[in-house]
Parts: sequence; structure tokens; C-alpha cells
Amino acid sequence: MDQKFENQEFGLRDLFRLLREYRAEILRGKWIFVALFTLVGGYFLGRWIFIKPQYVATTSFMLNDAESSNLGFSAILGQIGLPSGGQRLNLHKILEIAKTRRIGESVYFTKVNLQGKDDWMGNHLIEALHSEGKWFSNPFWRPKDSMQAFRFPGEASENKSLSEKLALKELHSNLIRKMATFFNEKTGIMEISIRLADEELAIAYSRLLYEQLSEFYIDKAIEKQQDTYQKLQSKVDSLRNIIFKKDYSLAEIKDSYRNLYLNQDAVPQQQIDRDIRMLSIIYGEALKNLELASFNLQNKTPFIQYLDLPTAPLDVKREKLGINLILALVISAIAGIMWIVLGKIIRDNR
Repeated sequence: MDQKFENQEFGLRDLFRLLREYRAEILRGKWIFVALFTLVGGYFLGRWIFIKPQYVATTSFMLNDAESSNLGFSAILGQIGLPSGGQRLNLHKILEIAKTRRIGESVYFTKVNLQGKDDWMGNHLIEALHSEGKWFSNPFWRPKDSMQAFRFPGEASENKSLSEKLALKELHSNLIRKMATFFNEKTGIMEISIRLADEELAIAYSRLLYEQLSEFYIDKAIEKQQDTYQKLQSKVDSLRNIIFKKDYSLAEIKDSYRNLYLNQDAVPQQQIDRDIRMLSIIYGEALKNLELASFNLQNKTPFIQYLDLPTAPLDVKREKLGINLILALVISAIAGIMWIVLGKIIRDNR
């Protein structure tokens, strides 16, 4: 038992001796901590100096969908505060549509006047990205990319040049990284936020994105019903014109044969009169179908209602120097201790 106690005492002495050695080694390696803090702290300081503040423009809106609100089960779920599956799907779909290039291009090729300059929205965005060094930027050891000077010359077209395709892809990918979306399943409220270095540009882009998204979603949601309504309207108009022509033909026959009394002379008049009655019945049915199509079109037309549009002054997001310097100190301390401890272990095992 005495031997066991002596071994335990010896192990504690070795542990304390080893800790003192590592402590002394860490104190002698102060320059490592200083060097690491200088590098990491310099990195965060550089970000704070050179990265421009970002203005956050947020648009909140909601979907008023008459069709989904009339469904019995969906209405019951809404009354008890639970979202229906259809509602959740629509909200998610709207926000995903906002990220597509289809919507993006409709925004980029819209003329806006910002700071006295009337130009395509895409060119305004390119200027903002270029000022941040995010427009076809290369490392300092590589030559300057020729696409940095590219600007959209005119309206969007199907036959885009290679430069236009590259620019659209670069512009859209940059803006997707600067975009954030959110929706509340219980309230059905959606939000789209965009971060840009120019406050006026952020407001204009956020509002224009909402307008294009709303217009596109509504058009596509009622595309089938709109097509049906237009076809029925065309049919009703054609039938009305035919009936008008038949009426005039009947009047002409009555005027031309008013002094004749043969039965065979009345045949054309009877035929046209029969055609008019038949066409009137068809016309009535077409009108009824047209009214039904109009009702369905109005009933299925969704409405995206904005709740809050971005206005100046916007919230500003920028690098937090104090927190970053504390983070740099923690990173430097952990990395320095690991460096010193591993170095001593390697030297002791040689």
C-alpha cells in the first residue's frame, strides 16, 4: 500500500512538473501569439475598413388567394391557427420564383432613374457591385477581367451575345447571395430582403422585384382560366356578328318579297328565321358559359398585397470591429497554444 501511495505521489509530481514546463514554454512563445493576433486581427480590421456598409431593404407582403381560402378543410385549419398544405406550398413557391432568372431579367431590363441617371436597373446594380469589388473581380496577381467594363447596351432579347449571358449569370448569382427570404406559416406573411451598398438602389430594386414577382405570379396563376375566357369571348362575338348579319338578310328578304304571295317565296325567309332562332339559343348558352368563365377567372385570381415597402433610412449592416477583435484574440490564443504544445511534444519525442 505504501508503494501504491508513492507511485501516486510520483505521478502527481510529474504532472505538475510537466504543466510548469508547458507554462514556461507558452510564456517564452509570446511572440507567436503577437504574430498570430497581428495576422488575424489585421484581417478583421481590413474587412472593417474596406467592406462597405450594407443597406438592408425589406419588402413584406401576403397572398390573398380566394380559391384556397374557400376550401373547407383549409378554412378549418386557418381558424385553429394551423397552415394548410396548399398555403405553405404557395408561399414557398412564390419566394422561390423571386430567385429565378426569369424574374431577375425582368427587373434588370427595366429603366429606372437613380441619382439623376436614367439607365437599366441591371447597369445600376453592376455599378454597385463594381464599387464593392464583386464584379468579375480577380486576385491581384491575375490580369484584370475584360468583363469588368461590360454594361447592358439595350433591352433583353432572345438572341443574347456571349458577353450578355456571362454578365446576366454573374449579376444574378451575386444578387442571390445578397437576398434573403422568409415566410411565416401561421400568418402567411412573406419577406424578401436585399443587401446593397447603395441605399437608394436597394429601395428601388426591392420595390421593383416585388412588382415583377406579383405580376408574374398572378399572370401564371390564371393563365388557363384567362385563355378559356378569351376563347369564349371570341366565340360570343362571332355569334353576335352572325346573328346581326342574319337579321339584315331577313329584313332584305321581307322587303324584296313583300308584294309576292307564292309559298315558295317564303322559304328563304323561313330558313333565315330558323337560323336566327337556332343561333340565338347557341348565343345564349355561350353567354352563360362566358359569365361562368368570368366568375371562375375572378375567383381564381390571386392578389399579392404588400404590407411594408422599404423606405429611407434603411437598416445598416457592417462589420463589428470590437466583436471581431475579440474573436481574433480567441483564435490567436487557441492557435498559439496548439502550436507551442505540438512543437514541444515533437521536440521531446526526438
